[in-house]
Order: sequence, then structure tokens, then C-alpha cells
Amino acid sequence: MSLRTAKPDGNQAGPAPPPIILKTRDVDEAAAVLSTSAVPYRSELLGPSTSFSTEISGGPAWRSQLSYVKTVGAMHVKAELPHDSYAMVLGTAGELEHRVDGEVVCVSRNCALIQSPSQPVEVRTPESFELLFLRFDRESFVAELEKLLLRKVHAPLVFSPGFSTRTVAGKRVREMVATLQALLRQCITFDQRRYAASLETELIGLLLETQRHNYTRLLARRQGAGSWQVRIAEEFISSNAHLPLSLGDISLAAGVNARTLQHAFQSKRGYSPLQFMRRVRLQKVRAELSQASDACTVTSVAWRWGFLHFGRFAREYQMRFGEKPSETLRRSRPPA
Repeated sequence: MSLRTAKPDGNQAGPAPPPIILKTRDVDEAAAVLSTSAVPYRSELLGPSTSFSTEISGGPAWRSQLSYVKTVGAMHVKAELPHDSYAMVLGTAGELEHRVDGEVVCVSRNCALIQSPSQPVEVRTPESFELLFLRFDRESFVAELEKLLLRKVHAPLVFSPGFSTRTVAGKRVREMVATLQALLRQCITFDQRRYAASLETELIGLLLETQRHNYTRLLARRQGAGSWQVRIAEEFISSNAHLPLSLGDISLAAGVNARTLQHAFQSKRGYSPLQFMRRVRLQKVRAELSQASDACTVTSVAWRWGFLHFGRFAREYQMRFGEKPSETLRRSRPPA
């Protein structure tokens, strides 16, 4: 085994993986690391002369654990999550056929696997492959689901395992995972860690709302909501925009389930609760840039209010206020 810190490769087409935490030719050693950071599994090499080597990189973000695995060696793998975890498996190179409860999910660049607790998965891997694992604690999903529904849930939450990454939601998931990878490649500051928490919260909510599971029909139910509940939601968002809020948090504050709240916002305001939250955060950024100190930078303020994708932030800011954030900052400082 050898341990080292990976250096980002500036020539890579995609995001570089986080620092390497393990590089080994020992099958059991790799399984021991991945049992806690990704998915516990048992494996056997296919063929007596098959060589094996793997690199594992990653680390904890906030409430999730990200692992990037690059492996050589065909294997037969049987994996099962403990009862307290959910996992998402995304392909970065090659295609791996996963069998889950009689269903086949081909994990690739276009399709991910969502694995529910205690759900057995069987895989026969190709000679070489690369995968990304994102593992969450079960309580994060259940707590958000209960807030979205505005009720306690008792039956286990079970997702449909195949998740397309070619959809709008799927592309957003890919983007968020790439951002988490970028965060893990550097020394994470307090503001970045807070943003990681916000990102994970958004990811959990996105999966609950867009991927089929046994509570999907309940989530789709809609009731009535008054204008006063929309105002309560807006006040809650405005007062807490500095926190990693989820749609479930907003629904709980307004006292109405998520689908009803979204419909009420669209019909009464013309936008969603989360779109309103982005507007509030953009306004907070503008207020800070307008009264900035000499040490202030656009990037640091954007980070503080949850905007990590700088290109998108700059476009949204200019569309909203008619000027670039750098122009707001420059105008706030007296000429030298």
C-alpha cells in the first residue's frame, strides 16, 4: 500500500478527483476502506491470473462521504448497504451492469444507481472501470422527506434504483457532485463547508422530488394554501438565507407540504420558493458588495451566500441588477 496526496491535473477534461487516500493491489484492503466510505461488499477476482489494482480518493464533505474509485481487475461483487445509509453510484468510465432486486441498471456516464439501505446489489465488473460513490446517512433523507410531507414516515424509504443523468435533474446532480469533488481537493474554509452542507441538502431534496420511490405519490398530493402561508415562507427565507435551507425547511416553517407550497408560490408569485431564495441571496451579495471593505472580493462574498459556480452566479447577478458584481464592488470603493 502507498499513501499520497494527488495533485490536480490542469490538462484534465473533467474535474480532477480528490486526494488519493489509498493505492493498493490488495483486494481485502480496498474492501475495508470502501466498506465505510462507499458500500460494504464481498468480491472475487474473475480468473486465476487476473491482476488487481485500485486507487481510492475522496473524503467527508458535511453529511456525505465521497469516494472516487479507479480499478483494474475483473471482479464478481456482492454489495449491501447497512440499514443507516443511502448511496449513489455514478459512472465516469466504462459501463457496469448492476442487478438490484431483479432489475438491471447499467451504471455509466448516462445512468446512476441509487442504492437503498439493506438492498443487495450484484455486479460483474469489466477489466477496468471508474466509479464515484456518494454515501449519505439514512436520517438525512428521512428527515427531509418528513419535512416535505409534513408528517412522520414509518415504512422504509426505498428508491427506484436507476437514475438517468441525462435529464435536467441528472445533469444538476453531476454538477453538484463535481463541485463536492472540487471542495475536497482543497483546504475547506468555514464558508465552503457551509456551502457543502447547502449543496448536500439540495441534492437530497432533488432526489426525493425527481426520483421515484415508495413515497412519490404522497409527495405529489396537493392541498390548499393561503397567501399568508406564502408570506410566512418568504419571511422565513429572508431571515435564514445565510443557512443551508431546504424546501422541507421552508415547508415546515409555512405549515404546508412541499407540493402545495410550490403550487402556491407559482400561482401567487410566478416563481418557486427556491427561486425566491436565490433572489434573496443575490440581494444579500449586492448589499455586501455595495459596502465592501478593501479586503473584500466578489468570490468570497459569493461563497458566503452559497454561490460556488461563479460563471452562473455572475450571469444571474448581471441579469438581476444590470451590472457585473465586480462593477458593484468597484463603485463601492473611493478612487485611490
